[in-house]
Amino acid sequence: MHKLIAVVFLLFAIVQYNDSDYLIWIPAYLVVSILVILYDREKTDHRVWMAAVILYGVWMTSYTPELMDWLNEGMPSITGSMQAESPFIEFVREFFGLALCFVTSYVYLRKST
Repeated sequence: MHKLIAVVFLLFAIVQYNDSDYLIWIPAYLVVSILVILYDREKTDHRVWMAAVILYGVWMTSYTPELMDWLNEGMPSITGSMQAESPFIEFVREFFGLALCFVTSYVYLRKST
């Protein structure tokens, strides 16, 4: 199961190559992938997972204003075109990507303590 999760986050990182801010998002997903691989090999400490939870949690929280704008607009679809038609759509997509990183890190933190 750990290998599958690592591969999924690796794929998330790979599909970021054509994003304008790929230098941010490729490492964001790669960190989770690498940490899961290290966990599978019993080479991570709970402090590493705690740092990841804090990092992704704070980063995700910084997107709260855009998430609230999206909610106030009635939660229009964010799945259509890869070009965001509304300014908050890209932020909402990034929020959910960070949420995946946060939740995964939190689950592994719980497993490692």
